[in-house]
Amino acid sequence: MKTIKITGLAVCMFLGLSTTNVSGQEVAFSISGGVTGMKKPSSKLSDGHNFGFSALYMHPLKENLSLGAGMEFGAYSVTKKINNYHGTHAAIDSQGDLFEYRYKLAKFTEDIKGNYLAIPFKLQYEGPSLGSENLRLYAAVGLKYQLFFKATSKRSLEAIETSGYYAQWDAELFNPIWAGFGKLGDKKEEDKIKLNNGFFILGEVGVKYTLSDDQFLYFGIYGDYDLASSGQENTGLMSYDNGEKINSVLQGESDKYKLRMFNVGLKVTYSFGL
Repeated sequence: MKTIKITGLAVCMFLGLSTTNVSGQEVAFSISGGVTGMKKPSSKLSDGHNFGFSALYMHPLKENLSLGAGMEFGAYSVTKKINNYHGTHAAIDSQGDLFEYRYKLAKFTEDIKGNYLAIPFKLQYEGPSLGSENLRLYAAVGLKYQLFFKATSKRSLEAIETSGYYAQWDAELFNPIWAGFGKLGDKKEEDKIKLNNGFFILGEVGVKYTLSDDQFLYFGIYGDYDLASSGQENTGLMSYDNGEKINSVLQGESDKYKLRMFNVGLKVTYSFGL
C-alpha cells in the first residue's frame, strides 16, 4: 500500500499538484474480469477472457474530481480459430531449388495465454447522488502502460495436406512425407512467445456506495483498448524450412509479436480514506 501511495504522490508532484494531507484521499483495491478480443482489420470479440487485480492511490483535485495512479496485475487467454484454410509459401528445398509450398488445413486453432503488469493513471469524476446520499454515479478515463510476460502460444492443425510446386519444371510433388509433403494428419506445437508492450486507453463507469465515513464500494463496467495500430493478422499459418513449420496468427517483428488486445468486463472496488 505504501508503494501505491508513493507512486500516486510522485505523479501528483510531477503534474504540479499539492501533495499535502487533503481530505478525500483514498486507497482503492479492485478485482476485475471480462471478455478479451484481438484487434483485426474489423475489431470484434474473440473467444477470450481476462482477470485482474489492481491497487490505486486516489488524490483529490476538486470536490468531485480525483487523480489516481497505481499498479495492476492480471492474466488473459485468447483463442483464434480458422476453418478450411489453404495457403502458399515461397521456399527452398534441401537441394537449393526454389518451389512453392502449398498447404490445406481443415482447422487451425491457436490459444494464447499469459500475464501482464500495468501502470494505470486515471481521472475520476463523481456525479450526483442516486436517490440516496450513500449512492453516487462515477466515471473514469485514463491511460495505462502494459507489460506482457509469461506468454505462450499453443497451436493445433487438423487434416494437413501439403505439396511442393516447382514452376521451373511445372511439377507438383505430393510426397515424400519425411520432406514435409503429403497427408500429414494432425499436428500440435507450443512455444513461449514475446509480446510487444504498449499503451492502452481505459474507461470505467458505475456507482459508488458509501459504507461509512471513510469506506466505499464501487461497482462498475470497464474497458481498455490497445492504442497501437492493428495492422493485418499473419496469413502464413504454415511455412517450410526443411519440413513443415507451424506459425502464429499474430504479426511478428524481431522475435516479438503484436497481440493488439482489448477488454470489456465488470469491476468491484473497495476503498478507504486516509
